Amino acid sequence: MNVIAALDPGKDKCGLAAVSHSGEIIARKVVASSDIEEFFSRFLSDFRPDLVVMGSGTCSKSIKKRISPIAGDLPIQMVDESHSTEIARRLYFEEHPPKGLMRLVPIGLQIPPVPYDDFAAVVLARKYIKECGILEK
Repeated sequence: MNVIAALDPGKDKCGLAAVSHSGEIIARKVVASSDIEEFFSRFLSDFRPDLVVMGSGTCSKSIKKRISPIAGDLPIQMVDESHSTEIARRLYFEEHPPKGLMRLVPIGLQIPPVPYDDFAAVVLARKYIKECGILEK
């Protein structure tokens, strides 16, 4: 299976995701930006992606500079992060539906109780897949 390593860079934390070319989530994790080299290296080793997709927003230049030596010859494609946070929030609540009275509150008004940058990384990978038409059969 072909795998994309997706990275949603941020000042304090980064979302990492391994996503198949068909858009299936293989793994996801939120890590401290200060530890990105260690976790990115481990992600590459564990999932052996053929491509890295990275959001072009907050801190992208500095994070890209830090991970490029680890990526080596692996291509790093920058993706526009527009609306990725709100889509990631919906994706989080699809996987973790609200319970009790919170079910009555519209999803758009809720905020996940934990960081969901990993879901933003999934959104970036899926956006790249859609834009490039690389869906795996």
